Amino acid sequence: MPDESTIFEITSRTIQARFLLKPSKEVNEIILGIIGRAQTLYPDVHLYCFVFLSNHFEIIGSAPEFDVISAFICYLKSNIARELGATYDWKEKFWGRRFRAISVLDEPALLGRVRYVLEHGCKENLVDRPGDWPGVQCVAALTEGAPLIGYWYDRTAAYQAGRKGQEVDPHDFVEKYEVQLTPLPIWAEASEETRRERYRELVQDIERETRERHERDGTRPLGLARIRAQDPHEHPDSPKRSPAPACHASSRRVRRWFRRAYRRFVAAYRRASERFRAGVLDVEFPVRCFRPPLPYQRGAMLAPG
Repeated sequence: MPDESTIFEITSRTIQARFLLKPSKEVNEIILGIIGRAQTLYPDVHLYCFVFLSNHFEIIGSAPEFDVISAFICYLKSNIARELGATYDWKEKFWGRRFRAISVLDEPALLGRVRYVLEHGCKENLVDRPGDWPGVQCVAALTEGAPLIGYWYDRTAAYQAGRKGQEVDPHDFVEKYEVQLTPLPIWAEASEETRRERYRELVQDIERETRERHERDGTRPLGLARIRAQDPHEHPDSPKRSPAPACHASSRRVRRWFRRAYRRFVAAYRRASERFRAGVLDVEFPVRCFRPPLPYQRGAMLAPG
């Protein structure tokens, strides 16, 4: 149902909210390398900002078609699961469920979601300032233009070289990637310095609110040493769980419009799906949707010989 201009807030959590994304220099480089590699494979995906906490990630992004975003995120998640599963000796399922993508429908809502992403680490009482979070985040990139550098290890090429009897030096199969961030559409016409200043203002406001909250509540952040000391196989005692909104919008009118449009989309999809599963293969589905798989076709068992 979303069109080519829709921006999404995309999030995914590790299995049982375990700290399998726990930050370190190696983990950060792996994640950024995977993102950079994914950008070369899916160049139509635009990333505006993101953050990876120890047990989940948040991304604000867009693409001309949702299936492109879906493929991008699936590539991201599958490779992170493989690489960090090996890094942290985790052999079970890595992610809790499929990623969640929520449409962001207007400018005030977009700025609100960007701020929400930037305040990660602070709102969980982990660090004092957004830029202090030791994991993958883009505060310095947005406010100062700092590069986001990662490394991708081409396991396929290394394996093929080994099969050919070549001596394999892992360093020969490492590629460096710089993750690219796209300016927010609402700030696309502004100069680069103006955009950085606006991000700095957002960050400063988050830092001020964090200080005031700690002073009011008598709390302190967890701190970098305790973050780094966490066991990646552990999980919070009470992970936060809340129902996801249908969309992000700044007015009730827009939210009502979205719900009505979504109900019409679902009704049209169900009608088309029923006919499709019944064997009408040329049925017309609503645009920007995934068709269901066909049912299994039974037939006579082939005789041996």
